[in-house]
Amino acid sequence: MSNKSCRGCGADRLALCVDLGEMPLAGGFLPNQAAIANEQKYPLVVHVCEDCGLIQIVDPVDPDILFQDYSFSSSTIGPLVAHFEQYAAWLHKRFTPRKVLEFGCNDGVLLAPLAKLGVNAVGIDISSNITEIARGKGLSVVTGFFDRESAKQIHSQYGGMDIVTGSNCFAHNADPGAILDAVRAVLNPKGHLCLEFMYAGDLLEQLQWDTLYHEHLTFYSLGTLSRLFGRHGFHVVHAERIPMHGGSLRIVAAQMPAAESEELKAIRAYEEKIGLNRAETWKDFGVNVQRKIDVVRETLGALGRNHRIWAYGAAGKATLWVNACKMDYLEAVVDASPLRANKLMPGTHTPIVFPDALRQQPPDYIFVSAWNYADVIRAKEKWFSGIWVTPLPELKFV
Repeated sequence: MSNKSCRGCGADRLALCVDLGEMPLAGGFLPNQAAIANEQKYPLVVHVCEDCGLIQIVDPVDPDILFQDYSFSSSTIGPLVAHFEQYAAWLHKRFTPRKVLEFGCNDGVLLAPLAKLGVNAVGIDISSNITEIARGKGLSVVTGFFDRESAKQIHSQYGGMDIVTGSNCFAHNADPGAILDAVRAVLNPKGHLCLEFMYAGDLLEQLQWDTLYHEHLTFYSLGTLSRLFGRHGFHVVHAERIPMHGGSLRIVAAQMPAAESEELKAIRAYEEKIGLNRAETWKDFGVNVQRKIDVVRETLGALGRNHRIWAYGAAGKATLWVNACKMDYLEAVVDASPLRANKLMPGTHTPIVFPDALRQQPPDYIFVSAWNYADVIRAKEKWFSGIWVTPLPELKFV
């Protein structure tokens, strides 16, 4: 159902920012050729709030469609495993919590290192196939939506939480107020809410349009998030930029006002300086997105007529690149995840193969669709003597 008011501040002044037309779901990998007949596409239209500057997709796809058979398993990605080990240590050192609840816990990639540190860690996630993986590791995980009802049940079973955290999932929810109500129902009065989410500042700086897919409903800045939190009785007391997913923001919020960190003040000043929370900034962004898509489509399309090209990384970003840039000339997409390999890419239906297939049939060019892991990928495939292509932050041939 369409929501014509801003998800953050509630204003009803939304302006068009980016229109990518009908697109398949970023994680809608097809198990076989027979599944192509039933593939669905949905409008992918991004708006900006004229009042607070929040970037948002106002017509969400049903979460049951998006997440029930989820194909993103965090523990298969080395840099993410390292990130969550560091995040667990950060939480432990800063707060020394006894109990932590993580919503959107995926396969337990954060819960496991927290448990090793002696923390009583509990997770909740909507994806049944992913929570099954987490439980197989001996972790305490609930399958379902994180809402007020499930939060009360968790409180009843495990008690109040010192920390409630969510990494790259808060922005997936069309009703962030409901998430904050759930947090309040399970968080101790002096506890903290800690979030990590892809940051609107990096979206703008690096033109990361390829993160604008159906499950990423909202791109928060410190300013827009602070305004949302203020409406629901939370106060952001700390913020810092982190490199996860090409650039994210980590925030700490409390239910009582407290002194703000110097890092938070610096980020607020940065947002003011670049006009991050101004609608005009994001309208210009939309123009630049279309230019970038046009350049990559024309450049790679010309190469594809006379050269063999593969892609590397079947993440959500890849779905956007191959469809917006009409990359039906790709022979294959390489990915190490067993949740994706041996399936077909959404939209273009390009075969997804394990990395060993690359050695058997090396192409002339490899388009690094998972460009935020380009250094890791190139280090892993040092033997490749062809040309690597990365589309962002700039189109480069190496």
